[in-house]
Amino acid sequence: MSTKSLIEKFDNDDMLYKLTSFPQQCETAYSIPTNTERILPPKNIIFSAMGGSAIGGDVLKTLCDTYSKTPLYVNREYKFPLWANKDSLFLIASYSGNTEETVNVLKEGLKSNAQIACITSGGEIESISNANKIPIAKLPNGFPPRSAFGYLFFPSYNILANLKILEPFNKNILKKITVWVKEFSPESENNLAIAIAEKIYNKIPVIYSSNMLSSCSSRWKTQLAENSKAFAFTNTFPEMNHNEIMAWRNPKWFIKKSVPIFFESNKEHPRIKLRFQITKEIISKVQPDIITIKTEEKSLIENMLYLIILGDWVSFYLAILNKENPTEIEEIQILKKQLTETQ
Repeated sequence: MSTKSLIEKFDNDDMLYKLTSFPQQCETAYSIPTNTERILPPKNIIFSAMGGSAIGGDVLKTLCDTYSKTPLYVNREYKFPLWANKDSLFLIASYSGNTEETVNVLKEGLKSNAQIACITSGGEIESISNANKIPIAKLPNGFPPRSAFGYLFFPSYNILANLKILEPFNKNILKKITVWVKEFSPESENNLAIAIAEKIYNKIPVIYSSNMLSSCSSRWKTQLAENSKAFAFTNTFPEMNHNEIMAWRNPKWFIKKSVPIFFESNKEHPRIKLRFQITKEIISKVQPDIITIKTEEKSLIENMLYLIILGDWVSFYLAILNKENPTEIEEIQILKKQLTETQ
């Protein structure tokens, strides 16, 4: 059966459209008003979000760690850190506006002296923000949060750029996003996303990256889980060399079923590059089927966006190979329903 016919059979909620329209989502998201003119430059930022809404915070943390003197902490919790104070900025991100953990952080944040800004499409977070005159970047609704990365990321980035924490976004990257999406779309020949999905089909991806690209490997793991309904594991260098490298002995069945995937970029420390090389040589003795994905874009953010987009497409094609509807999330819905019933 062809890829096209498989997509028609299993993509019942049109995840394909959400992927192919991603460049338009980014164009729209870049122009969304953030309404944060009265926010003062903070000494630290707490980005509170969960699931698909949090990935933008992970990317921003890496960018702040690399280019800014203002630290950004990604908070995936019901509470905010005790060290938060009047010099902090809470960025509250929830695509639906009803994420239980994030709503609770917003309510706690109102009791603090910290500045607050929200990124959401509506829900309880919009209601609380309007009632308390909190700046809000209002997003278009109608997407699963994991498919709304553009809507969530670009307004968040623009807030930090407006505060001069990060450099203004280079809009030329939006053109590259269009090119990458075309490269991974079903009509594209020599499609890297399809090739990777076929290699990891019925296997267990073990994804390795530097800390610099850890948000990308985390994104792959969560997209493979939610879209493909499949396990993946991640770890980062150099930490992996201090412990996990010894795990490539047992259990034998796991090693046989695994597919090591290495993310490599042109921005890595030379010693990290050497560690990748040596580690691959060691692992290849027990599992030679190693996938190396190299990114050689001009900037760190371009490398990160490329890997994120590629991973989204890989998870889509793997879902189809697994005969799964990539949009369906029955277990998550069951969990949310039972949590709501026990409040």
